[in-house]
Amino acid sequence: MHRRYRKPTGIRIALTQQETHKDDPPVKKPLKLNFDELDKGTGDTFDELEKASKGGSVFRRFNAAFQDVLQSSRGGDRSVHEEDDPRVSADDLAIRRAKSVSTKRMIVPEGVIISGSMTSGSETEISGRVDGDVTVDGRLHLGPTALVSGNVRAAFCKVEGLVEGNVQCSQVLELGQTGRLNADALAGKRVTLAGKVFGNVTTSGALCLLPTARVTGNIRTKRLVLQEGAIFNGECAMRSPAEKRSEL
Repeated sequence: MHRRYRKPTGIRIALTQQETHKDDPPVKKPLKLNFDELDKGTGDTFDELEKASKGGSVFRRFNAAFQDVLQSSRGGDRSVHEEDDPRVSADDLAIRRAKSVSTKRMIVPEGVIISGSMTSGSETEISGRVDGDVTVDGRLHLGPTALVSGNVRAAFCKVEGLVEGNVQCSQVLELGQTGRLNADALAGKRVTLAGKVFGNVTTSGALCLLPTARVTGNIRTKRLVLQEGAIFNGECAMRSPAEKRSEL
């Protein structure tokens, strides 16, 4: 004998889904489901209701609609489109994801080892070891105990540790007295060196070698300041990369 279940009549559940546009305020769109559809093709016993939920009538539709609302509120559709866009590089996609995380500052303390590349969308300070590339959309500080085995990419970068790969800064690169670069370095506006560089240094702005600087490699810059005590072994070209491309 089955226990009888009273049918709900006229019950409506409304979910709100936000439709956002770039310049418009959020608009709430009601999403309604009518449970009166339980009367169509199903009985009113617990067994029949359970079969209906598994078979997928209104319960299945309700669950699908609920998941769609959650996905839209999280912005899931946008990330899927970005991943499918071949014009978006892996580094740019990683930076966009990192920006979405509300982190004011990322710190990798001394003694911590990260196996693999890391990406940050905020100011980053590394005193540990990274066995991979480091990409930061902002300021990057590599402390005296920092070790990066891969390439480094940032807007502003101060290096007091060791970098085995290439260093690329869109704005400013500063190499402290304890810092060492074992590969090429490139900066958009300015480079200040007080440590050791075993590679080529290129900048479209000014390059300053402080008294403790030791550079073994070629230099290409628009302006060069060589202070007394600095050591430079290599060739120097006083022209910017843009001027070089125009001559080719």
